[in-house]
Amino acid sequence: MFDRIIKWSLNNRLLVIAGYIVFLAVGVLIVRKMTLDVFPEFAPPQVVIQTESPGLSPEDVETLITFPIESAVNGTPNVEAVRSKSSVGLSTVVVVFRWGTNIYTARQLVNERLQLARSNFPPGTNSPVMLPITSAVSWLVKYSLTSETVSPLDLRTLSDWEIRNRLLAIPGVASVVSIGGGVKQYQVLISLEKLFHYNLTVKDVLDAASRANVNVPGGFLSTGGQEYIVTGIGRLRSLDDLKNTVVTERKGTPIRIGDLAEVRFGPEVPRGDASYNGKPAVIGTVSKAFGADTLTVTYEVERALKEIQRTLPKGVELQTEVFRQANFIESSVSNLKKALIEGTVIVTVVILFFLFNVRASFISLTAIPTSLIFGVMVLKNMGIGINAMTLGGMAVAIGEVVDDAIIDVENVFRRLRENRAKGNPIPPLQAIFAASKEIRGSVVYATVIVLIVFVPIFLLTGVEGRIFSPLGIAYIASVWSSLLVALTLTPVLCYYLLVRKGGGDESSHDRESLTIRTLKAGYENLLRKSLARPRWVVAVSVALLVAALATIPFFGRSFLPEFHEGNFILAVSTLPGTSLDESMRLGGKITEALKKYPEVVSIAQRAGRSELDEDAQPPNFSEFDITLKYGKRPPEELVEAIREEMEKIPGVAINLGQFIAHRLDEVLSGIRAQVAIKIFGPDLKVLREKGRAVQKVLEGIKGVTDLQLEQQMDVPEIRINIDRARASRYGLNIEDVAQTVQVAFNGAPVSRVLEGQKTFDLVVWFDERSRASLDSMKGILIDTPGRGKIPLSSIADVQIENRPYFINREQVQRRIVVQSNVAGRDLGSVIEEAQAKIQKEVILPQGYFIEYGGQFQSQQEATRILTIYGVFSIFGIFLLLYKAFNSIRSSLLVMTNLPLALIGGVFAIFITDRVLSVASLIGFITLFGIAARNGIILISHYRQLRAEGKSKEDVIIEGSKDRLAPVLMTAATAALGLVPLVIGELTGKELERPLAHVILGGLFTSTFLNLIVVPVLFMRYGWEKDEGVSRQESLNEEIEAESVKVPSS
Repeated sequence: MFDRIIKWSLNNRLLVIAGYIVFLAVGVLIVRKMTLDVFPEFAPPQVVIQTESPGLSPEDVETLITFPIESAVNGTPNVEAVRSKSSVGLSTVVVVFRWGTNIYTARQLVNERLQLARSNFPPGTNSPVMLPITSAVSWLVKYSLTSETVSPLDLRTLSDWEIRNRLLAIPGVASVVSIGGGVKQYQVLISLEKLFHYNLTVKDVLDAASRANVNVPGGFLSTGGQEYIVTGIGRLRSLDDLKNTVVTERKGTPIRIGDLAEVRFGPEVPRGDASYNGKPAVIGTVSKAFGADTLTVTYEVERALKEIQRTLPKGVELQTEVFRQANFIESSVSNLKKALIEGTVIVTVVILFFLFNVRASFISLTAIPTSLIFGVMVLKNMGIGINAMTLGGMAVAIGEVVDDAIIDVENVFRRLRENRAKGNPIPPLQAIFAASKEIRGSVVYATVIVLIVFVPIFLLTGVEGRIFSPLGIAYIASVWSSLLVALTLTPVLCYYLLVRKGGGDESSHDRESLTIRTLKAGYENLLRKSLARPRWVVAVSVALLVAALATIPFFGRSFLPEFHEGNFILAVSTLPGTSLDESMRLGGKITEALKKYPEVVSIAQRAGRSELDEDAQPPNFSEFDITLKYGKRPPEELVEAIREEMEKIPGVAINLGQFIAHRLDEVLSGIRAQVAIKIFGPDLKVLREKGRAVQKVLEGIKGVTDLQLEQQMDVPEIRINIDRARASRYGLNIEDVAQTVQVAFNGAPVSRVLEGQKTFDLVVWFDERSRASLDSMKGILIDTPGRGKIPLSSIADVQIENRPYFINREQVQRRIVVQSNVAGRDLGSVIEEAQAKIQKEVILPQGYFIEYGGQFQSQQEATRILTIYGVFSIFGIFLLLYKAFNSIRSSLLVMTNLPLALIGGVFAIFITDRVLSVASLIGFITLFGIAARNGIILISHYRQLRAEGKSKEDVIIEGSKDRLAPVLMTAATAALGLVPLVIGELTGKELERPLAHVILGGLFTSTFLNLIVVPVLFMRYGWEKDEGVSRQESLNEEIEAESVKVPSS
């Protein structure tokens, strides 16, 4: 088949060239329209359900809302995990589905099951809401609104109603969530004294307020051929309208709401607040929809914010770069594009250095654009955009896509030179075909081997598979297309650019380049010395291999390298029960402490939560978005300095990390930390006790940092226990009392007030004096059926009890988490030590168990898969080599390149960071494929020369010298093409750099030792008479006899 492809291409040369030109033009157009992002979508499909029941205790939320939702959704097809959090008045349930599940189908199934669960929710519970479908790294932009003259309420209204609606109209924007400032309400604050004075009830005020804001339809009026729509207008237009609403009348005198209560604009019960650089602010978070193009949507959002900025009220400042994910994407893509360009330049220089022929170099280099464009088109067809991983895959492949073309061009170049030196040369076209066919087997088998070694990458599961699979696809598509180029375009260009059309003395042009002649002279001398001392050569190689293997146990283990985003998230937790005001006060201290670092550009604090915020947190929790601009200080040193500074603040627990790293951790374990130790069991007290025991163990382990025990502790809770017997004596039922309690302490929304297109809650509430203390709460007056009033304490016990602050669950069980990050030590060794000590020192009662989650779990699983299936891939390589050579000895000789490559790869890790990550393992996989290619090139030529009848010494010496140039060129282009990935700015290259280190080191040793060790081993073990050699003889005869029709001019 491959011979026919070569023959067809040579007979249709102009068609082939025209086809590639069209292909490149179409490919460039496709590339310009592809989406750009930082990473592939690495989170499994998930549905987040939030249900609000204002004022409901965490235990009641768990029992009455969370548990019914969990039970309903657990049987949904393809559900992999269900996590939940029950806090005051809020239930959050996260349903994680298996990879490949259609998210829209999943949402529909969840919605159907929610309809069954909601019927059993307690009164006053809002309908469950499924949050919008967003990406794992969905935050696009955060903006802040600050002002010295405009009130916080108006700033929040501006964000919620003008900015939010404008941004939601942009395609690709999933949600806009604001925090800070306070949500505006029309508030009626009832005075108990005035109610008592006028002998009115809370229900009287509630009814009056709800009836004060009504429009009614009046039907139609038809007269004189004209139809009129009739509407009764009764909606509130101002606070005065509300104040003047009549509650009742006494002796002809109306008693209005304004006589009984303070009527004002006020904020809803605050559960969240924000600041920017230490000033009170409203912060908006813009999230992108699943699958949207991050950069395109970001630019549209920024364009809209810029237009909004021009129309803002005087004195309002809008900052649009509180957080900007696009900064990291732009830097990453720019650095990787630069690496691609620099890699191309290096490869060009290498080829020119070896060949000293511009035309031959040009032919080889044509494989780069065609192969990379083909790789991009494959990605487009598979629905994968351009991101750091796909660009990284192409950057890794940049030196390899020219290898097939190099081998073909070098062989054609040499055969044409030999053909011209013959007394009776064959036609050039036939010589080109014979030369291409001669190395066709080596090229095809070498390329297929490269593809085989990548198979384990596609067997990775979970996050690691989602991240690295696009890299593998981009790499394989590029390398596979380079084979197609070598079989089609390369022979055609060889005919047009290497065949000389005129006569004359061409002896000077037919000589090899000075580089190759010099290298061959030095190589022959070294090779003869090595062949004379085979035992020394083998002994040194084995010693190097043993030394390399001996260092592996001392390597650290990690999942992925650290990213360099410039966007840091500082999560700060104080004691549960800490008020929102106290969290903001502490946030001010933290902001001032951070401002002293010159690398800190901006600091934004978000405390607590906002409505429909996917990061729903209690008031004692704050997140700080810290934007950094790295200076002379290394990033690791800066982060450690900030961490040490934060640890000096008493009463807080911190977790410092980067945005994408936090999201990655959350996807892996549901916890934003590298290590998550989960303890499951039914009793919260036992869970806390065992959690503290685990925390104590981790405190003594070196490398553990940001250590936190999930703060599922009891906090003081005021509980109003209504005595049914006492209430019945006054003719009261539980609902009557509960309604008054709700209005008094939580407020009761009774209507929505329109202001143009905006709507605001109308809330009836008790004034602040009536709910300022425990005693005043006991003195709240309850209306009796006989219009009497009794204090709450006469029918209920009002007391303080310690109750849970929040309750977390997973897989329908309660759980508590001990979390930490790791610094100054590898992740794997920390986990191994922690597991051993916890097993020894922490004894769990029956019904309790521990699960370890986080990055290390994914690292272990990825290592297991890559190791097991890597062995199978190596066996597959051996079978393919046996198919190619029909010789076990020759196959094993090629396989010796793998341990030779391992030597350099291991030493490369040893002299860099000494940490073995998933990226490093993939580097070894790639390395083995490249190393096997060079072995095939050498062994196949030995066998070819032997089939021609040459002596053993001539086969070894001549064959090694013949293949010196292609082996060195392919190795040099593959290795040096990676140099841009290991030098320069790290942003965007974090995952590719460890991979490049391994390939560079491995190619150095495998290439050098391949040219020395393999000839020595072939001299001793490879000289055999077998079917493979006979088949090679037949192939040589076939090449000699084969001819290609030369079209007439």
